[in-house]
Amino acid sequence: MKMPALKMFFISLLLSVLFINIIRIIPVHAGSVKNQSMQGIQGQILNHTKYTEYIKRIKYIKHIKQTKRIELSNIKNLKTDRRFTLKMAIKAALKNSDLIKSAVERIKAAEANLNSMTASMLPKLTFHYNASRMEYQPYLATPHMPIPVFDSSGTKDGYMFFPPRIYMNSVANFNWNAEITQPIFTGFALLDKKQLAALGINIARVYKKEAVLNIIESVKIAYFNVLRFQKQLKVAQEQVRSLKSHEMQAQEFYKQGIIPYNDLLKSEVALANALQYRVNSKASLNIAISNFNTILNENINGVKKFKNVKYINSDSAEAYRFSYKKLNNLTDYALLNRPGLKVFKFRIKQLTLKEKIADSRYYPQISAFAAYSQSGQNWLASSNEFSNQANKIIGLSATWTLFNWFKTSDNYQKQRHDKLALKYNLKSYINNVRLQIKSNLLELNAAYTNIGAAKLAVKQAKENLKITNLQYKQQVVTSTEVLDAETYLKRAKLNYYNSLYGYDIFLAKLERAIGRNTYGY
Repeated sequence: MKMPALKMFFISLLLSVLFINIIRIIPVHAGSVKNQSMQGIQGQILNHTKYTEYIKRIKYIKHIKQTKRIELSNIKNLKTDRRFTLKMAIKAALKNSDLIKSAVERIKAAEANLNSMTASMLPKLTFHYNASRMEYQPYLATPHMPIPVFDSSGTKDGYMFFPPRIYMNSVANFNWNAEITQPIFTGFALLDKKQLAALGINIARVYKKEAVLNIIESVKIAYFNVLRFQKQLKVAQEQVRSLKSHEMQAQEFYKQGIIPYNDLLKSEVALANALQYRVNSKASLNIAISNFNTILNENINGVKKFKNVKYINSDSAEAYRFSYKKLNNLTDYALLNRPGLKVFKFRIKQLTLKEKIADSRYYPQISAFAAYSQSGQNWLASSNEFSNQANKIIGLSATWTLFNWFKTSDNYQKQRHDKLALKYNLKSYINNVRLQIKSNLLELNAAYTNIGAAKLAVKQAKENLKITNLQYKQQVVTSTEVLDAETYLKRAKLNYYNSLYGYDIFLAKLERAIGRNTYGY
């Protein structure tokens, strides 16, 4: 009996344990199913969010690709474009220049003035119309007295009486007239004014040529300054690389205890100064490019590629080698071709004509005229009850000023003294031209001479830096000598490029001083 009871006890215990486990498993399974359903919903939301973000990312990638494609096409265009040469720059500047456009407008204005002066010599037709209304009708008062009347045989035939009032016109009156006037003699003033206007056209055209020369000079100077600052930036970058290498080497020597701390500080200070100089060089280059774009009347922030142009060759150097014979030849060329001198000559001719115009007031002013007039009591002046309705007039008119408190004489003296003052200004201008040509020629020759010396100095400075660096590695010299050698090389390169492009700049100034235009614009 004991064995079956024990067996039943173990069976019931096993069933109870199994039941308890089943009860524990069912909630867990239900919770897992619930969690799975919630995760599914969240997964769908996350999938939708990811899909939206994916679509946005696809659009952004397409936008980036399109932008890069545009940038790449621009880069390709830049690569295919030619470098910006000096001739291209001059052509673009002359095309876009507001000074040239202003000069063209001044020429048109001078031509219009000449047409106006020519028209003043031709007949002039004028028309005048007048309409008026009076408050009271005008009349003539007559005495009320008998006036004898005689017949054809002379016998007295009674008396007549005038009315007390004889009306002379109506209250409303209209009249008009057309007149033609032709100047006959004006003391030759009209002819002189026409010649004066023709000289104005010549002056406007010369001003245009002078504007062209000024623009060409400005473009050349700006162009060569850009090239010069590009080389300056290159020198600054080379110096930074060299000083960085030296500073790293100095740090290694300091760590090894070979050099003192102040030598390392000197290298670091020199590198910092070189970095500042590079920043300043970049700013100077950007300013030079902005100035160049401004002269070309283009976008001030535009970026262009510049072709390195050099005018230094034996032929050009020999052509402008200084000598007094060459100086005289250049001065003679300037006196014949410089636009400013031509303007002075035309101005003097204009003042001579103004003297004649002022002198013409001493003569009578004679003109012929013919007129037709109508007057009446309606708008067309076609009916008149008081006088003749139409009339024609032809005649001569003369005006002669006999005395005006010496105004005519004073006007003449004014023009005379203005002409004398202009002649003195012309002499001063010629002296300044001579000085300008000589100064530019001497500076041009000095720049050409300095090119060779500066080129040799660069070669020597490079060799000096190379030797000094080797000596520094062997600790024969200190950082001071290395930094001095770097400074000598930098200064030698800058002097070389200043002389190189200074030659081109002084050549541009000299050609402007003598009025030479080799571009045919």
